[in-house]
Amino acid sequence: MALGTAFDESAFEGALAGFRRLYNVAPFRVLCAPDVLGRFAALMGRSADDALQRDLRYDGLPVVSAILAPGTIVFEGEVDATRMGDW
Repeated sequence: MALGTAFDESAFEGALAGFRRLYNVAPFRVLCAPDVLGRFAALMGRSADDALQRDLRYDGLPVVSAILAPGTIVFEGEVDATRMGDW
């Protein structure tokens, strides 16, 4: 999902809720482009430097940096086709 670089906490929560709604499971972890991780740390932590100095978590999920296109976030989890959505 593309969040861009100026997302807020509600956009992040919306992306997480969208994953849960679509796949009917919680992700194992959140992978972020470096710019997204810095923005996440600035919003949810004490400063953007938290992304470099400590483990970040959101709703119990590890939030980590990954090699992704700028502004991108990926939710990683095990999807079971029999539990996905209402379709």
